Amino acid sequence: MKILLITQNFYPEIGSGANRLKNLYKYLSKNHKVEVLTTHPSYPNAKMYEEDKYWNDTEISQSRDIMRLKMRMDKQSKSMFLRLLYYFELSYKVWVYVKEYQHLYDCIYVTSPNIFIPWAAFFQKRNRSVKRILEVRDLWPDSVKYVEKLNINLFFPILKLMEKLLYKASDKIVINNEGFRKYIKEMVRNKEILYLPNAFTEEEVAFEELGKNFRVIYTGNIGFAQSYEKLQELATRLEAEKIDFKIIGYGMNAHLFKSYIDFNDFKYVTFEEEKTREECLVDIRQSNIQLSILKDSEVFLNVLPGKVIDGIASGVPIVTNLGGFTGELVNGNKVGYAKEGATTDELVSAILKIKEDRALELTLRNNSRKLLESEFLWEININKLENFLS
Repeated sequence: MKILLITQNFYPEIGSGANRLKNLYKYLSKNHKVEVLTTHPSYPNAKMYEEDKYWNDTEISQSRDIMRLKMRMDKQSKSMFLRLLYYFELSYKVWVYVKEYQHLYDCIYVTSPNIFIPWAAFFQKRNRSVKRILEVRDLWPDSVKYVEKLNINLFFPILKLMEKLLYKASDKIVINNEGFRKYIKEMVRNKEILYLPNAFTEEEVAFEELGKNFRVIYTGNIGFAQSYEKLQELATRLEAEKIDFKIIGYGMNAHLFKSYIDFNDFKYVTFEEEKTREECLVDIRQSNIQLSILKDSEVFLNVLPGKVIDGIASGVPIVTNLGGFTGELVNGNKVGYAKEGATTDELVSAILKIKEDRALELTLRNNSRKLLESEFLWEININKLENFLS
């Protein structure tokens, strides 16, 4: 089978989305001819990819199957108007490529949350012999509506209609969160849906023994969707409890968070800028709790953050304010603490409970290893996707 993967984020970019598509490419390429249509790395900024350490996969770096679209507009512009122009430019270039070359492929696999790319790939005259697979990693436009500073109320009904039409235009749908299934089924019936979570490769799996120094860690984006205020509160509380709290962050509010830490002269709370995935995993494994915080909004109940899976796959207990599918996953498998809309007091209490009970922490860590082996290994899950595509 010849497959075209279309994605905005791809290796060597950091973040769970780029890592997911990198692994899809690597594992599907073992049995199929796979090409990738993407952009040059720019998330969270393009300059960081001038460092060789991010280009650490020689096989992909030298691959001729990776086609990178050259963009004139800047995705990371602070101007929302210019960012929209970027999305329109990207959509047009994807539309042109698919229109011209779709007949060369057996399957076109397009991933959100950049909804402009699936629209460009699917909303045009199609070649009936080509399967169109939509991967849903975020419920758009709902997620945008609840992110501050982005008011789309005027266009929301039209965007919801286009969302429904996109699901209808897809031959099959892949979701990275089981919580999406019911939502999509209410929009389109009789559509084949596969749950394929983010996962780890066997090469990435490693565990550390419990150390003497107890540490909480937060890794990843500090942007619109993350609860910046709650992270501030947690930093203050953990500093007061004399608990080491390490943040490896990037995104819109990362510099504000670093300024907050510096201004308060915290001794137990530290901040580091973005690192490679491998570097982050080393830090996670050496921690006792992986923290995952999102804003208290109904739309985020359907999110399974990559940092939750990073914690589980590293054998590190999770503490989160998420409910929904993530809450069921964490609490049902006893790999940490999850409560929808948990207050700062409740999150700190959960952290202290784990800190003060070594036997509990060991149980949570052992449960994480079992859950990893049953649900979050690419070597196992890729077989499900191949069967689904065929």
